Amino acid sequence: MLPALLQAIARPAPIVILPHDNPDPDALASAATLAYLFRQLAKRDSSIALGGIVGRAENRAMLTYLNINLVGVSSIAFGPETIVALVDTQPGRANNSLPEGVTPTIVIDHHPAYSDYRGVSFSDLRTDYGATSTILAEYLRESHAPIEGKIATALFYGITAETQDLGREATAADVAACQFLYPHTNKRRLAKIENARVPREYFKGFRDAIEEAKVYDKIVISVLHEVQYPDMVAEVADFLLRLDGVEWAAAMGFYNKWLHVSLRTTNRDMNAGDLLQKVLGAKSAGGHDMIAGGRIRVDEGGVAMEKTAVRIKDRLLKSLGVDTSNPKPLVA
Repeated sequence: MLPALLQAIARPAPIVILPHDNPDPDALASAATLAYLFRQLAKRDSSIALGGIVGRAENRAMLTYLNINLVGVSSIAFGPETIVALVDTQPGRANNSLPEGVTPTIVIDHHPAYSDYRGVSFSDLRTDYGATSTILAEYLRESHAPIEGKIATALFYGITAETQDLGREATAADVAACQFLYPHTNKRRLAKIENARVPREYFKGFRDAIEEAKVYDKIVISVLHEVQYPDMVAEVADFLLRLDGVEWAAAMGFYNKWLHVSLRTTNRDMNAGDLLQKVLGAKSAGGHDMIAGGRIRVDEGGVAMEKTAVRIKDRLLKSLGVDTSNPKPLVA
């Protein structure tokens, strides 16, 4: 795969690496490693573009301790010759800032394909992998390039964060990648990322999420209203799934006129990604068997936002076929 990847950037043109908006550790690590490989193997510089924000404390710590530099997507001029590499996302998805009418040159992702992507020169989609970082780790290993400690640390954390320490949707490839990377990681920096300091408002957000959470049969849902950053929704969904006796956890919250929704499950016979696409629309959501996320635009504030959240919650409960007549608060 590596020769074909390098061939895709052979022509002289600016290179922009674009992860999904509000990038998580998997997306950040994948983008940073791709930039590193371009620099090491092709002597090509590239820019990593940021759509949205990096809000979660651990993700911000990655940028600081691993020296990952991002450029606001609004400051990038996407010309007709620009080489665009999408990582951990795909064309046509609502979760990235790829300008309309721009066809990427490269697409690397571990999510299912949403189209045939005609015009894309290089595509590597591995749905049987738990993280996009695992794909990049294999490129790194194949390249025989020097294994920089910061890159190894980013990839290792990207994989473990995405798979919850290899406990969620991890495959043999993810395990092998972690075994390859771990000896090269900077353990001190890794610890600082995993235990990143958080502001006081972080705990208020979790308190509010717990107080708002309702249990419907085997699903727990929390509507967070306004959130400090979009990743808070995913954090809450992961946290709520630990509740004894539930198989599904969902959280939703508003950020900058978008309703963000995260869905998690322990039921391996269901597909969270397919279910959330039915609830939000095929272009507004995506995911895997056990983890899914999406967002929809809500231009009006106040009552309209709350009604949208209630409507999405009702659709989700209906799709799961649970009894909605007797919700129970998570805490009395």
